[in-house]
Amino acid sequence: MCRHPRLLVLAIAALPVSAGVCAWRPLRAQGRGDLRPKITALEAAVADVEAGRRTTPLVGEATPGGDATVTFLAKRIGGRSPRIVSDVTGWGEHADGTFDFTAGRMTRVGRTDWYTLQAKVAPRARIEYLVAYGGADYRLDPHNPRHVGPPPASEFVMPGYLPPQEFADPPVSPAGVLTQETVESRALRGPCRLIVYTPPDYQRDGDYAVAVFLDTRSGQMSRVLDWLIAHQAIEPVVAVFVDPASPADDDRAGAPTRTPWSSRPFLTDELLAWTASRYAVARSSGKRAIIGISFGAKDALDAALGSAGAFDRLGLLIPGRRIGRADMDAIARPRAHRLRVAILAGRYDQANVGTARGVRQALADAGDTVDYTEVPEGHSPVTWRTHLRVVLVSLFGRPTATVGAAPHPARGRRGAW
Repeated sequence: MCRHPRLLVLAIAALPVSAGVCAWRPLRAQGRGDLRPKITALEAAVADVEAGRRTTPLVGEATPGGDATVTFLAKRIGGRSPRIVSDVTGWGEHADGTFDFTAGRMTRVGRTDWYTLQAKVAPRARIEYLVAYGGADYRLDPHNPRHVGPPPASEFVMPGYLPPQEFADPPVSPAGVLTQETVESRALRGPCRLIVYTPPDYQRDGDYAVAVFLDTRSGQMSRVLDWLIAHQAIEPVVAVFVDPASPADDDRAGAPTRTPWSSRPFLTDELLAWTASRYAVARSSGKRAIIGISFGAKDALDAALGSAGAFDRLGLLIPGRRIGRADMDAIARPRAHRLRVAILAGRYDQANVGTARGVRQALADAGDTVDYTEVPEGHSPVTWRTHLRVVLVSLFGRPTATVGAAPHPARGRRGAW
């Protein structure tokens, strides 16, 4: 689900240029209860930030096998004290849908106009944050040159973070082809726009695996597909990017009102039949995957579990708490139709990571094969795009593939395939 302070519609963010972080060691107090040396160190750091000699936040050294201390600094503006809303301090969003507008409260640095807040951060993390000055005033950190968006946020990476190779490398050439298409749907009561990706050297007499993405942000996802196919990490696939929640003719006068994703028949019957009639794709459910992102994860689950002949593979990218307790109970029930599942979750996605862990357990209890990856990041388009590789390799990987998953994940497998 989306964080309240940021835009409600997620969009793929371009990979930010790598920037270093300054290691910082606070001075220790000379005696018990004596805080003045630490305040002096912070005041010196503030002076460096104001002079442009340092950027924020300040990143300390990690303990062996442990987290590092990150120190946020922000200045009071117009008499208003700042807060840090972030992946590590909380965006104020709770798992039950309520909000805490005191999250990330800071303390004053001596007698300056600056405030500070410390947080423990994993050594390979990538963290997004904003500086808040009120219920509707959220700003980028002016002393941090790194930012991502949309939705806009400041960003920092820990010294152990590794950017994905598929975005660090130049785009693969030749690349796959993206084609705009429109499907007339009875289930949706009208047309639905979609985008179809065909891999490089596409053969019209082929038998390609199919990946249906419940999202139309195809540009960056197709780049990942190109890179993985070129490196023989996955088999060539035909990908369909579709979002019936935004049908083609919604802007016309008198257009019918449609309930987003009330249309399992469209996904499991109409869309698959349409794809098979126009593209050289496999007819077997064993070579078809459906992949949902955040809010759309529930719809992907519904399509995969609700029709045994449609999809045998399922990808869930940072699944949101729209999946409730009743859904978990239904997922865990024994069934003859077994799935191969890949789940990506963010350790710092405080409102949603519990959902991802619960879905993993429920699918494993039902006998499905589940690859689960939890990365030290939050809930954002950059997170799922950066680690899309791990899900695609799990679902479509070649047995002899040498390209690994996204950098430094915490992984686990449950169930038997």
